[in-house]
Amino acid sequence: MKSINFEEATIKIAEHQEEFNTVFAQRNEREGSVNICFELTLEELRKIQETGKIWYKQITYNNNMRPMRISPFKHEIVYGSNTN
Repeated sequence: MKSINFEEATIKIAEHQEEFNTVFAQRNEREGSVNICFELTLEELRKIQETGKIWYKQITYNNNMRPMRISPFKHEIVYGSNTN
């Protein structure tokens, strides 16, 4: 899985850090969010199709969890719309 660039992306996270892959993101200051798009490998897609599951990890440094959302629909993430 890797972050891919998308039209609305406004920032690059870890762009010049050799130990990390660059993450393309859209900073939404109105909402206080950062939106990222990931492209999955064929192996990852097959595993998701097989199990119907996806795993998520968020480093919290022992602080409270923040709300999160995962969706295959761009409009739900980038534009905040729940409609097609």
